[in-house]
Amino acid sequence: MKVVVVGCRGWGQVHLRALSQLGLDLEIVERNKEAARTCIEKYGVKKVHEDYSSALSSDADIVDLVVPHHLHKDMTLAALKAGKHVLVEKPIARNEKEALDMINAAKAARKKLMVTDQFHFDPAVKAVMGLIREGRLGRVHTIIVRSQVLGRPRDWRTRLEEMGGGALIDGGVHFVNTLLNFGGEYVEVKAYAYRAFVQMEGDDTSMALFKFKSGAYGLFFYSWAYPNPPLLPSYEVVGDAGVVVEDLETKRKTWAPPRYRVYGDPVLNGQKLDIPDVDVFAEMFKGFIEAVEEDLEVPYPPELALRDLKGVLDIYRAAGVPWV
Repeated sequence: MKVVVVGCRGWGQVHLRALSQLGLDLEIVERNKEAARTCIEKYGVKKVHEDYSSALSSDADIVDLVVPHHLHKDMTLAALKAGKHVLVEKPIARNEKEALDMINAAKAARKKLMVTDQFHFDPAVKAVMGLIREGRLGRVHTIIVRSQVLGRPRDWRTRLEEMGGGALIDGGVHFVNTLLNFGGEYVEVKAYAYRAFVQMEGDDTSMALFKFKSGAYGLFFYSWAYPNPPLLPSYEVVGDAGVVVEDLETKRKTWAPPRYRVYGDPVLNGQKLDIPDVDVFAEMFKGFIEAVEEDLEVPYPPELALRDLKGVLDIYRAAGVPWV
């Protein structure tokens, strides 16, 4: 199985690190010779393409797009037309129309399409979803998902047109995924989204209240404008028979090689649950490779990525931002 990673600086190397563990033939698209040499030495990359058309003409099975949001649709459609399966960084696209064009094109081409959102693969999320489904919390009435950091966006991440928004559509979509995995279908959103002080064209902070079809309410907060953030639980789920919150001790150890997790373990009614320390990136790519090889549904279906994008856009709509 051969994979071409488009873009090997920054986040592209995160992809290459995980992909290199799976015994795949790796190629990259990269014009910067120093960056390409680093990827060859660190991740065993076997070929460097200087442009995208060269990669599409290759015998690669999969194209992995680690590119700005405004390029997702067109580059995905080109890869599908060339007969490639496609991985694409989150969010799936800047708006619903772009996302639907991508999903429909993948179906027409009978090729796999998956968004690379590692948060969806964290075992803590799956464990909490299981607790909710099994009724261990009783009737869930409140779900809290939050993240607050001091962001320093650069280049295209500061530009509204290329992002399709601001911090929320970029990093915040991860946490919207978690909120909707816990809460399910929602019927109403009330929100604010604004730029507090970070030098970017879009929002750096958003807050929203979701009303779920189940009767539960979701409180969401996401910010890149939070100096010296305290260590707080990223998730809390409260029911009439119990509560589950993120453990802060294991949260401190996320993203500490060889531990590649995004959340700390769940604490159910004061008792920490033992969750396996999987590499969420390796699990994500392994699931996609298996889907390609065995013609299975991908583990994070693009329709779910569209659900998450709609959640982001519904926050923007409820906040009355001018770009949606």
